[in-house]
Amino acid sequence: MACEDAILGAGMRALLDQQADITVVGNTTGIESAAAAARQTPDVLVVVSPALTVEHKRELAALSEGTKVVLIAKAEFAPRSIEALRVGVRAVLSPDASPDELIHVLRTVSAGAAIVMPEEARPSLHLLPDIVSPAPATGLLATLTPRESEVIVLLAQGKSNVEIAEKMSITTATVRSHVHHLLRKLGVGTRAQAVAFAYESGLISVIGQDAEAPVRKTS
Repeated sequence: MACEDAILGAGMRALLDQQADITVVGNTTGIESAAAAARQTPDVLVVVSPALTVEHKRELAALSEGTKVVLIAKAEFAPRSIEALRVGVRAVLSPDASPDELIHVLRTVSAGAAIVMPEEARPSLHLLPDIVSPAPATGLLATLTPRESEVIVLLAQGKSNVEIAEKMSITTATVRSHVHHLLRKLGVGTRAQAVAFAYESGLISVIGQDAEAPVRKTS
């Protein structure tokens, strides 16, 4: 896995270089990132950003068109992380994340999965359904199979295809098939965008409520 990093620091760079499956191919800043990414063609581009402004989102969208982007930024509130996912970012990681967490995220994103957002942002997820009507999400849930509903929840937890396959006792090929159908039904292009849409639309909340609903046995 080739990785373009941005201001990760000498210590982090040295740690990444110690990983047998990770090669740091470059280091750049600001407006040079797009040109460097095009030149180096990394599997994953690590972007360090102090905030998520409109200008940053435009740059992230452009970068995400050419490679898998991992954003390291303060995103205490879920909507900010979801905005990043919506423009194509594959993962959002807190600046306080440990080296082991970063390495795990790099490997997971390189394999095609998405880490949703920093841990500190997740408590604010319960606020998202308040800004949307549950009716569309309920209707959307009706278009998904039970397996697809389970897969979108696991994707939102940042699980890789292998982890999802183990959790659901199915093959990775079947997981890929479920993900493909999910992307088509949700009208999005990437797993990260599917997760962002699922949170924004209230789908994740509706799935959770559906799972918690009491079941009445019939004779």
